[in-house]
Amino acid sequence: MLRCVGKLTRLHPLLILSRRALPEGAVKIPVTERMALTRTNWPDVDDVVALNADTDVMRYLDHDRPMTPARVLAEEMPRLMAHNGRADRLGSWVARERGTGNFLGWFMITPVDEPLRTVEVAYRLRSGVWGLGYDIEGMLFMIEIARAAQVSTVIATMMTVDVATRRLMEKAGLQLVETFVSETTAPATAAARSDYALDLSMESKLPA
Repeated sequence: MLRCVGKLTRLHPLLILSRRALPEGAVKIPVTERMALTRTNWPDVDDVVALNADTDVMRYLDHDRPMTPARVLAEEMPRLMAHNGRADRLGSWVARERGTGNFLGWFMITPVDEPLRTVEVAYRLRSGVWGLGYDIEGMLFMIEIARAAQVSTVIATMMTVDVATRRLMEKAGLQLVETFVSETTAPATAAARSDYALDLSMESKLPA
């Protein structure tokens, strides 16, 4: 509960909407303990441009190069919005801090095959909020979306040198499946890719 100390504390509109009784047919904004999530859309473009311009954020992505605003407009935003119309909530979600609305980053869960059996998870957070636990909070929410969609497997792929993301996947329950090293790219350590997976089909076979 928010307390007023000395002056009135104002709730961000996202938090107010998430708590308010919604009219029939309205879409409820998903929330975690500290985040409100909305579908990635054009009003988020400035935040996404800033996120992809951060050299720390892009260190293990897109050949370690920050993304230009033109590429964000032409490639990144359409990619993030590609699954916005899905009723099963697969797709990309912008994460904002509850209470302030400050942009944190995005989380993504996308279909790999049809009929749907496997989904892939990914995320990107502002470097200023690293180490605060938002990554695992959002990743566990993506896995809950996967469970609700009744998929069999959740997968994730990252560069092997990206130790922080590998640890996050393990914390979320994914296990290392294989490590692939490209023979055409040097150095080998930079070219190595690690694949992780979580088998959700086994959960339905466990005794209650």
